[in-house]
Amino acid sequence: MGVGSSAARLRGCVLSSAVAAVAACGATGSPSPTARATASSPAATASPAPSAGADACAVAPEAPVPAIIPANFATALAFAPDGRLFYTERSGTVRVWQNGAAKTFATVSTVTTEAGGSYSERGLLGLAISPTYGSDRFVYAFYSDANRTQQHVIRWRDCAGVGVDASVLITLPSGSDCCHKGGRLAFGTDGMLYVTLGEEHAAAAAQNTSDARGKLLRYRPDGSIPSDNPFGPTDPVWAYGLRNPFGIAVAANGQIAITNNGPSGDAGSPGTGYDTMILSVPRGAGYQWPDCYGYSHPLAVSSGCNGRTAPDWSSESETVIPTGAAFIDGAGPAALAGHLVFCTYARGMLVVTPGTPHATVAAGSARCTLAVVEGPEHAVYVSDTGHIYRLA
Repeated sequence: MGVGSSAARLRGCVLSSAVAAVAACGATGSPSPTARATASSPAATASPAPSAGADACAVAPEAPVPAIIPANFATALAFAPDGRLFYTERSGTVRVWQNGAAKTFATVSTVTTEAGGSYSERGLLGLAISPTYGSDRFVYAFYSDANRTQQHVIRWRDCAGVGVDASVLITLPSGSDCCHKGGRLAFGTDGMLYVTLGEEHAAAAAQNTSDARGKLLRYRPDGSIPSDNPFGPTDPVWAYGLRNPFGIAVAANGQIAITNNGPSGDAGSPGTGYDTMILSVPRGAGYQWPDCYGYSHPLAVSSGCNGRTAPDWSSESETVIPTGAAFIDGAGPAALAGHLVFCTYARGMLVVTPGTPHATVAAGSARCTLAVVEGPEHAVYVSDTGHIYRLA
């Protein structure tokens, strides 16, 4: 999905700093993926170390955040157990709402355009709070390196609202052109870190389980690869056959949902429409891109979907540009409680109801264009290009 200059070109790129219509991306190849790195990144900046003492990093529980917070393109939202809201601004700043104000938690060196200043989906894209935050205080983020060849998962330790001990845990390719970067993070109920990575305009890579592109990836919290991953103990791939997964949500029962951006004319596909959503991504699942798009429509160069799993929902000929997603528990707002919801750049929030043969969606808040999260008091928070909102 992407944001560009022509409303007629709404498509499956993702992000732009301008609030404009959404545009298409060109198709090129990209370099072979790299594995992971464990050294600290010189591109990431950490704040000074905290003073000594275990209690120096503790903060008082935060009151509910305001109904509206100004934010510059808040790509991801996450709550710490103490009630503080963390959020990423695409240009490179992680902020935290603390003591009634927005505070800079940490920054990374990233880019939001291509080298010549043209449209790009790069930037600070994903965020997750450690499931064992109470003991380790870890905060994770995903960002595109300013070198435009790599993307990283970085981790800080939170000390009273300041990110310290920055360490890059995972390094992935970023592709040679503007688009399909993925970049979402979520912890599963198994304690593992799940990372989405787009196929970076190398469509065939999505079906290659030895290639990280076009995948949902699974790591331990330290960035190492779990030995029980489905394609071997050195392969981070959990599920494959995705084009540009830019939303991930984990339910209390362990269910993982993914939103995925449609084909934009790549590999002989239609130029608009066919954004998809997968309600539950099991271990080793194989999805249809680039053999098929939408509800199992074969591409001209393909003989069929090769037995791969179809999405639960497709926008078909409509372009919606799905972004962040969240499972809302039974105590959430009445219209959303018990549902998966996801944001879209073109239509705002969509509220999912499972069904056969396909799930259905209903309209929610128009302000939900980038990210959505359920807060500790069961309110739902969403973001657009200029603000974060608590939904009434």
